[in-house]
Amino acid sequence: MLWHLLKLYMSVVVAVYFKRTKVKNLEYLKVKGPAILAMNHPNSFADPVAFSSIVYPPRVRYLARGDAFKKGLATWILQQLGIIPIFRIQDGGKEGLLKNDETYNVVNKLLKRNAKIIIFAEGLCIQERRLRPLKKGVPRMIFGAVTDFPELANLVVIPIGVNYSKPSQFRSTLLYNVGKPIKISDYLDAYKEAPAKTMNQFLLDLAPRMKELIVNINHHRHERVIEHIEEIYRYAYFKKHKYRFSNLEHDFKFSTNVAETINAAELLHPEQVTELTNQTTAYLKALDKNQLKDWLLNPAKQYMINYVHFIARCIFILAMFPIYSVGVVGNYIPYKLTAMLVRSKIKLVEFKASFFLGFGAVLFLLNYTFIYAITSICLNYWYGLLAVFIFVLAGRICIWLSSFRKKTVGIYRALRLKASQPALWTQLSNERMDAIALYQSL
Repeated sequence: MLWHLLKLYMSVVVAVYFKRTKVKNLEYLKVKGPAILAMNHPNSFADPVAFSSIVYPPRVRYLARGDAFKKGLATWILQQLGIIPIFRIQDGGKEGLLKNDETYNVVNKLLKRNAKIIIFAEGLCIQERRLRPLKKGVPRMIFGAVTDFPELANLVVIPIGVNYSKPSQFRSTLLYNVGKPIKISDYLDAYKEAPAKTMNQFLLDLAPRMKELIVNINHHRHERVIEHIEEIYRYAYFKKHKYRFSNLEHDFKFSTNVAETINAAELLHPEQVTELTNQTTAYLKALDKNQLKDWLLNPAKQYMINYVHFIARCIFILAMFPIYSVGVVGNYIPYKLTAMLVRSKIKLVEFKASFFLGFGAVLFLLNYTFIYAITSICLNYWYGLLAVFIFVLAGRICIWLSSFRKKTVGIYRALRLKASQPALWTQLSNERMDAIALYQSL
């Protein structure tokens, strides 16, 4: 019961935190039998929590670091949420590893009930856009379950790629790319003859299946230039291929194409990749120095860079100011407290989004409960519900209007730069076109 209530609430939290979310190939998750969901792991608890909220039903359980399970209420809540502890030697030492026998028993019992269980096949959480080597514990758990319980011969492993636009930032996008299930029954005859060899072969088969579901950048040093090209070239690419900006699958195809282009160019023309990196870095540093965003120099967006458009946007902002004010009054304190807690307490980037979700879920719930209680006491519970609804709706509008306002400020800065330093504006526009031309030549 607790899980269903939390899932319902967290689905709302996830919908607010992320700008857009999607699960591609959701039908692959609707297998009737037991399933292991092998997932990459860039963003700590946000990866499984958001997934569980989006795909319900079915209910999904997942393995998490055992050192998070302390005696008391916290452990009970984690268990009610369907979180199963798994111990690594760096978390619990040899004593912790011995506890994994109990974990495997729990997993096996759940699988016998046709459960869906997430495992993070890389064995660690790190915010890199590439698949790291898969851990041998994955096939050990899978084939151990089938060996102990022959009725699990219909077990499947479903690879899933987790793709964020900006994993540690509020209002990023999130795509879960689900791959075709792998039947463990196809490996059982070979496993009986050569267990170790078969488990290694399973990992060799699983890794490329997972890699094709994520944006895979071969070298960490190229992540920045790929991010630059994604920012500079997205609009032109989408228009050329008739892609929709709201479609996360199209966004994934674009990012994958950019990554594959840079990966290939690194092998054939590494000097051009270095030149492109230098060009895009210098261009975006110049934009930052002048407090501009790339879209302001996009030729297709120049119809917006004029004073008539700017004034019209300002009038709209003024007209919406009463609603914006209501949104700020009703939501500013929990939002600011959440941001302060994450900034002061969370140092690892892989945990920022997860704790923002967690702190925000608690603080906003307390905030709306307080609003409801005060309004109900002063008036009645119908007005209490109405007050909560108004503040929630105004808060959502406030999020959208904040982005609109920032873009309006950007238009003003672009107009000011074009008027005061036309030569610099022309230089930046040319640098942008040169970077795109160099990328297209790779």
